[in-house]
Amino acid sequence: MTSPTRPAKTASASILDEHRSSPGLLLALLGHEAMRRLRAAHTAHNLKPRQFQILGLLHDHGGLAQRELIQLMGVDPSILVTLLNPLEADGLVTRQRDPDDRRRHLVTLTAAGERQLASAAGAQKHTEDELFASLDEEQREQLRALLLVLRDGLAADAETACTSDANTEL
Repeated sequence: MTSPTRPAKTASASILDEHRSSPGLLLALLGHEAMRRLRAAHTAHNLKPRQFQILGLLHDHGGLAQRELIQLMGVDPSILVTLLNPLEADGLVTRQRDPDDRRRHLVTLTAAGERQLASAAGAQKHTEDELFASLDEEQREQLRALLLVLRDGLAADAETACTSDANTEL
């Protein structure tokens, strides 16, 4: 018999209990928390996570054409412009026409951008250390390796889907 204040256990409640620890749901929930914390670390350094990514790409590649940034980041050109404008206004990046091809804009990291990236990267590292504090070094490496396998598998699935879609249209 159920009390008036306490409903009977339903099938949906047991489904939630059963799936509460499913890998997909856990990954989604933990990913949401990780993103919240990383966004806060980047915001504390006056950057959005995507702007941090831009600075990192420019650091790693020594400068890129805007079209290359669009491809590497997988964003729409208008989104990239809205991310680059404040970085340029703050003196963290420069945009100049390519002297060899006036249609291209080259984006480079400034010295101030290098300093901002280093500072934000330190904050990101600290945040990640807090996120993974309950894991030892071996567990962190296992997690990283597993996440890379998942990422690569999803990328391969996306490429296969794109190839299938292209073949279907022929």
